[in-house]
Amino acid sequence: SSRLDIDPKKDRDSSLLEYVVNSSEGIARKNKAFKFKDKEYDSKEGSVNWVGYRDRYFCAIVKPQFDTQGYVITPVGGEKEKSILDIAITGTSLEIPAGTQKSLSGVVYFGPEDINTLKDYDMQFEDIKKFYKNGLLDGVAKIIYHMLHFSQKFVKNWGVAIILISFVVYFSVYPLTAKGMKSMRRMQELQPKIVELREKHKSNPQKLNKETMELYKKHKINPLGGCLPLLIQMPIFIGMYQVLWRDVSFKGANFLWIDDLSQPDQLFNFPTQLPFVGNQFNLLPILMIGIMVLQQKFSSRNIKVTDPQQLAQQKMMMTIMPVFLGFIFYKMASGLTLYFTMFYIFSTFTQWKMSKQKTV
Repeated sequence: SSRLDIDPKKDRDSSLLEYVVNSSEGIARKNKAFKFKDKEYDSKEGSVNWVGYRDRYFCAIVKPQFDTQGYVITPVGGEKEKSILDIAITGTSLEIPAGTQKSLSGVVYFGPEDINTLKDYDMQFEDIKKFYKNGLLDGVAKIIYHMLHFSQKFVKNWGVAIILISFVVYFSVYPLTAKGMKSMRRMQELQPKIVELREKHKSNPQKLNKETMELYKKHKINPLGGCLPLLIQMPIFIGMYQVLWRDVSFKGANFLWIDDLSQPDQLFNFPTQLPFVGNQFNLLPILMIGIMVLQQKFSSRNIKVTDPQQLAQQKMMMTIMPVFLGFIFYKMASGLTLYFTMFYIFSTFTQWKMSKQKTV
């Protein structure tokens, strides 16, 4: 059974709490497993391999080593929302003659949710580890997980491993990124002609679309060329986010001034609480904001905007977006912030390189 007193508004890890049942019916799991309702009562027949519960870093697994025939999930306690969940494993019938006794054994694991450690037990314990419900995203995340662990064996430091993987991930898709940036730049160069077409065919949308596509075709521009690299990288970003947020290996791992990559990179404390940031000064998010501002400046050089309204929006985004992301990452795990800081460094390099090239 599980009982947890958690305020989901204060505990951002509450959504990571999950119970898992591995049976002959497959693997059943439910996240946000800290409050339960009567409708969550469930009863299944079939042999039970193991039952588990996990949080951000650790898990508890119980594996019966006797014949089982099903399990029953029962929320108990309270009236509307229950704070206790009972998962009962039902065994097969036993005959115990008078004066005798029979014991039922099992294996219990309490420890870090590390895939390699769980695999060593050869009891399918590693199946409790899942980054996403979506199979594609979960598969990408697990590839990144193994890449990080493989890299760490050689560099011997988790911070260096994060930097190495960020380099590999970014520059593996660099050709697509550069191609997408060139495509966006060339589209911006055609904006005056597109504005003319809009004025010319403002009462005929079909004619406007046709001549716009002909203009793109003439200049060999793919309108979706700028979006394709981002779409390809999104599963990688999403997978990297979960790995760096949930991998117990970063707990207590240090790098440069960072004492714990699973926590914000607290450099020092302010003498008093400040709005939004609290009393901690975290350096990495501040560095990330500065790098993003620099990247935006190079980006504005590469994409010439002639429309005054778009120009005003661009200037506003140059200020709002870095501050917004810096605020989001300010209290995130420093390992995660380190990865995205490196990503923006590489992206700034790409924008700088593009700004040095002649107009295509």
